Formats: sequence, C-alpha cells, structure tokens
Amino acid sequence: MKLSNIVEKLGGELLGDDTEVSSIKSLDLSTTEDLSFFSDIKLLKHLNSSNARAIIISKEHISLVQNKSLIVVEDPFLYYTFVSQILNPPKKLISGIKTTVVLGKNYNIASNCAIYDYVVIGDNFILGENSQIYPNVVIDDDVCIGKNVIIHSNVTIYSKVKIGDNTIIHSGAVIGADGFGYAPDKNKIRHKIPHVGGVTIGDNVEIGANTTIDRGTFAPTVIDDGVVIDNLVQIGHNVRVGKHSVIAGTTGIAGSVNIGEYCIIAGHVGIGDHVNICDHAVIAGFTGINKDINDVDIYKGTFPATKLRDYLKTAAYIKKIGELNSKIKNIEQQLNLLRKYNND
Repeated sequence: MKLSNIVEKLGGELLGDDTEVSSIKSLDLSTTEDLSFFSDIKLLKHLNSSNARAIIISKEHISLVQNKSLIVVEDPFLYYTFVSQILNPPKKLISGIKTTVVLGKNYNIASNCAIYDYVVIGDNFILGENSQIYPNVVIDDDVCIGKNVIIHSNVTIYSKVKIGDNTIIHSGAVIGADGFGYAPDKNKIRHKIPHVGGVTIGDNVEIGANTTIDRGTFAPTVIDDGVVIDNLVQIGHNVRVGKHSVIAGTTGIAGSVNIGEYCIIAGHVGIGDHVNICDHAVIAGFTGINKDINDVDIYKGTFPATKLRDYLKTAAYIKKIGELNSKIKNIEQQLNLLRKYNND
C-alpha cells in the first residue's frame, strides 16, 4: 500500500517520497519493505539504524529522522494500530453453513454468515449479518448474536445469552454457565441455587481464551460495550462490567460485583462479592479487593487494598524492618544498662 493511500484513509501528513510498503513492524525488526513507528524516546537508538522505508512519527520528533519518508501524526502508537488493522485484516470464513452443523428449531441466520463444521445450535437462535462461527462451537437455546461477531473454535454458549455487534469470543470461553450459588441447610449440606438470568454482552467486546462468564441468578450478568477481557478470567454471577473497562488475565471476580466504566483491572486481581468499583479506577496486579472503591486512584496491595501511594510508603517501611529491629535492640540494651546503673 502506498503511504498516500494510508494517509487518505487515516489522516496525518506525508513528508518525503510516496513510497509503497508491504507491512508494518517495530523499528528493530523492519526491512526495506516496511513501515515502522516511533512512539517512545527510549527507542531512539533504533530510529536511524532501522531499515524501515518510512516512519510514523509525531511532529516534535521529525528532526530526529534522516533520509526516511514520514507520516506525521499526533499519536504514532495509536496510528500504528490502525495501519496494522488495514495491513493485517482478520481471516474471514467463506459464507455458508457446513453440512455437519446441527441446527435446532426456529432459527434466523443472516444469509452472509459462516458456520463451520460440527457446530451444534439449539432452538430459537438468531445470528446477525456477516458473523462467523468456527468449528466445534456449542450454542444452547434462546441465544441472540449480533452482526460482525466472531466466535472461535470450542466456545460454549449456554441458554439466554445475548451478544452485541462486532464482538469477538476466543477459543475455550464459556458464556452463561451456572453461577456459584448454594444454600446450606441446618446440617451444612449445600443445595444448588438455580441461575436463570443469562448473560448480556454489548457491542465491540473482546473475550479472551478460556475465560468464563457465569449467568445471573434472576437478571443477567452484563458485560457492557467496548469491554476487553483477557484469557483465563473468571466473572461470577450478577456481575456488571462498565463500558470500555479492561480486565487482564487470571483475574477472579466474585458474584454481584459492579465495576464502573473505563476501569483497568490488572492481572491476578481478586475481587470479593458485592464490591462496587467507581469509574476510572485502576487496580494493580496481585491486588485483593474486599470493600468498595469510591475514589479514582491506583490501588495496590493484598487485604485490604489501599491507594498506591499509601501502599508504597508501607512497602518502604517493610524493607527497613530489619534495620529498625537492630536499632530497637540497641536501644533496649542501652536502656537496660541505664536501669542497671541507676539501680546500682
């Protein structure tokens, strides 16, 4: 693709030759056929040594580059993302329903969809235009899937699940399994509570491989528009994740948690049941949350979690415990000597 075609599609200012590029790579891996990007001053050593034919760069860094064509933009990293989407379009299945697909009753499937081998679909199924279902997917009754949805192999979708447009669900994900709810009797024997609320997933959501999202007890578990969920995440029943929040891998979220909009939940976070987290909160990795978070800040720690600046102060004190212990022992020895002197 010529640089001028890229600028025409995405904006920016072209400086230098209107050359043609075949792919986009990092500065250190680029060849003479590639477009690259400069978004971090730490990579300055790679800038002029790179073999890239052209560079995406911000206006403030133009003077650092010699003998290269440039696309000048406000945010080179974001621009690179959009260029990469153009040059690396996702695989698209050929439209049609394979003969090995098993379909239930009362289905409505748009004509340009693709459903591949050994998919099993229950009753009352709706699939929107241009959606793709890869092999070995199992979908229960009363499921509605929107337009331009991609469901990768070996996904299981239980009944009463609604999935919005432009959503991607990666292999091994389980959507709508029973919530973890049991009622103990006087003998402490636990009896299963039926969960009938289903799951509602918004538009432009991405759900990672082997992630599980449990169905609600009465009302649905809700994953709102633009949410991104990594691999191996557990989301309990009746959880609500607000718009454009991000959840990293191996995080576990208990039932009835309410996560606000634009939150960032890092890896290996644990969130207890019935916790509310305000919009724009950031939870650092390996943090445990067991009470509400009402202030916008970065939180870090185990139990209980606290604001990052307070945690760092505590961590600094912990590092000095050995030194402080030696000082305390020294003071105790001096006090003992003084007591002995006074007694004598």
